[in-house]
Amino acid sequence: MKEIKRPHDSFFKRLMSDEKVVREFLRSFLPEELARAIDYNSVRIAPTEKTTKKYRKYYLDLTIECSLAHEESLIYFVFEHKSYPDRLTYIQILNYCCAVWEDNIRSGENPRPIIPIVFYHGRRKFNLPIRFSDYFNLSASLKKYLLDFRLVLFDTNQIRDDEIITATKDLYLAASLLAMKHIFDDLKGMKPAFREMIKLDQEHFLMVLEYVIMSKEIEEKEVEELLKESGAKAMPSLAEKWLQQGIQQGIQQGIQQGIQQGMLQEAREMVIGVLEERFGMPSASLIERIKSINNREILKLLHKRALRAKSLDDFKADLEKASE
Repeated sequence: MKEIKRPHDSFFKRLMSDEKVVREFLRSFLPEELARAIDYNSVRIAPTEKTTKKYRKYYLDLTIECSLAHEESLIYFVFEHKSYPDRLTYIQILNYCCAVWEDNIRSGENPRPIIPIVFYHGRRKFNLPIRFSDYFNLSASLKKYLLDFRLVLFDTNQIRDDEIITATKDLYLAASLLAMKHIFDDLKGMKPAFREMIKLDQEHFLMVLEYVIMSKEIEEKEVEELLKESGAKAMPSLAEKWLQQGIQQGIQQGIQQGIQQGMLQEAREMVIGVLEERFGMPSASLIERIKSINNREILKLLHKRALRAKSLDDFKADLEKASE
């Protein structure tokens, strides 16, 4: 049920849990100077949980450990998956890095080099700075003294469909990236993903299809029609396929809840997005307050209030009234 509630995170982690897929992603989509530096035979998926001396646990979505091809060094690539521009991204990455480095030093090792990668496929423009120091409104002469690091940003909005297809020979990776890129489009907008999905073997086809179904309000007939429009010549009953793979039971038990959770998440992000555009990024406490709302009608009302409010304080007052 957790996977149904968070289909984007769950699908990303499922996709990247395959070391073959991870190697292909790094080889195909990293900046060239990084892609050339990796010894791909050494790539392995590392645990994503780190605990500090004070027993605080930190998690990221994916951690990759590998050697460099021409240097005697081990490095980490840490992935954080985002479907909206979360201003806490840098803090989440920094907390995790500090936990890794603390563990390295306690073990008598040198701190491990860490390169952060943000995988973004949200509807809104990714408007966060690429460098951490650019959060701070200081002159360049002072910024050089600040703690700083740079993100590797993989933004599906900034890469064309044909570039995804030609960049990688892995059909499963290409179809999955296209599905995540277009998942917030209407159903017709999913055609590029479906054209690649029909080339997959049944197991991987069903994995991508399940993600689409759990993320969108969609019926079997609509899926079958879209598959035919995408070039599928013969397609057995999807219901029969789901039943054969043991997916039907999960859909029967959870699809309505999955759809509801997906719609709630989208409604929350719309409210936060309007507030950010009009008044700047809301405080972490206000964002958490909005994220805790599980009533879609209240979220619709708050979206309207966010558009009309004269100030952030006005919106907060509306939020208190709506919560009563």
